[in-house]
Amino acid sequence: MNNNTAAATPRKDLVMIVDDDPITRRLMALHLSGPHEVLTVASGSGALELLQNGYLPDIILLDVIMPGIDGLEVCRRLRENPRWANISVIFITILGDEFDEKKGLELGAVDYIAKPIKRDLLRLRVRNHLRLKRLQNDLHSMVAEKSAELTNSLQQIEHKNLELNYLFESMSKIQASRDCYTAEHAMRVAIISVHIGRRLGVSEQELKILEQGCYVHDIGKVAIPDDVLLKPGRFDKQDRQIMEYHPLIGGQIFSRHFAESRMLNIILQHHERLDGSGYPHGLEEAAIDPLARIVMVADVYEALIARRPYKQPMKRGKAIGIISNDAERGMFDDTVVDCLIQETVDWNPLTIHFDSSIPYQNVLEKFRQKTYFREPLSEFFNYRYLIFLDDRRLLIPTNSHYHLIRLDFSGLKLVNQRLGYIKTDQIIDTIGIQTNMLVESCRGQKKLGESELMFFRKGAGYLIYSQSDENVVESLMNDCRWLVDKLCGEYGITPLISLMKFAKGQQVAMALESIYN
Repeated sequence: MNNNTAAATPRKDLVMIVDDDPITRRLMALHLSGPHEVLTVASGSGALELLQNGYLPDIILLDVIMPGIDGLEVCRRLRENPRWANISVIFITILGDEFDEKKGLELGAVDYIAKPIKRDLLRLRVRNHLRLKRLQNDLHSMVAEKSAELTNSLQQIEHKNLELNYLFESMSKIQASRDCYTAEHAMRVAIISVHIGRRLGVSEQELKILEQGCYVHDIGKVAIPDDVLLKPGRFDKQDRQIMEYHPLIGGQIFSRHFAESRMLNIILQHHERLDGSGYPHGLEEAAIDPLARIVMVADVYEALIARRPYKQPMKRGKAIGIISNDAERGMFDDTVVDCLIQETVDWNPLTIHFDSSIPYQNVLEKFRQKTYFREPLSEFFNYRYLIFLDDRRLLIPTNSHYHLIRLDFSGLKLVNQRLGYIKTDQIIDTIGIQTNMLVESCRGQKKLGESELMFFRKGAGYLIYSQSDENVVESLMNDCRWLVDKLCGEYGITPLISLMKFAKGQQVAMALESIYN
């Protein structure tokens, strides 16, 4: 009985941690032990020696900067050896150090994580990449097995299509576990594309290829770093350069597993343009698959009319105008754009929503939003998070008004000269930590929701947002004043605390303008 039980126990994924810093190695091993089997190595040469001796980890967490053979060289050697080429690699970098993301991705890394290591993000990224790798392996095995079985009857072919549908739905869930916007976008683009394809007279077989290709057209985004993929603001030049790798990454994921070239074309070509102005290869009209021409229009239309973290949704008329102008300039197929216009006269694709059965999806999504605004070296949230919440209508609606408590300090220049910048920053951080604890205590005692009373950093000072009653705010203000006066008095810092009240409906951004200008 014991032998049977042992045989049924699934093998744990093997995670190799390669870092010359023993503290980092121990810390990451502690975070990942339990769900995974962990192997730690102190050098690049040591890692390569273990691989030569037969160790085959499922994923390697690889420090970039190490004496001797550095992380980039180790990654290059992995990709050159067929036995190791499929091992997932996540680079570990020091926050603030220059790291060439492009070179890392070109070498085949799937992600990178900045030090200091945050436990929850480390676990999520390792788990998601291991899940994607298992999915790729399962996909390869499934297609190889079913191809031999489903060649003799229509019933078997239909069975294969049904299973592939389930598989692509699963891959959508994998995308959703990384970024729900991408998963919902893929679903809408698939349905818009099928609507257009039917109006164009595309065959049912091609419509199925079109639909499935759309579901995974952005699968390469699973390898895009969180700082780019989840950015709530507009991309800068480097962000866009990193994002433009996702068709190539998606193509690499599928090229080894599928013989269906048209599906691969959708993944690779949905950001190309007929005039050659697209990416990643700058293809022109004759070289672009007709199915990809449909997807590129559907992709842009959905992106324009949908809400994104960095923009408001656009009205149909304005979106159609932009796409029509681009078609006149030779970027899109006129016939495809005409079909889009006809299909969306009485139909709004925004009525389609991704229904995730993942119970913790909302928790993950909320955590990602918060994490982007959390300062890397502290637990403080930047005040822009408050503006983001207000803009997305994620704050609990207030019945009457809200308050902002502003905390600043004067005389910091003299304190810096007397104590030094590092010591002064530590003092300001300590004041912030203590004040935040006071705010959290008040929230707990008054049983307030997280968005009803929040603490933020604003430059060298702090900001408190409150929707609570007048007496609660006044009491909190007095407690903050007493605490801050006490802490500042020890170091000769003068605190400046002010309280302002704002009417219901007053935009937070406008309120902040009024108190900081």
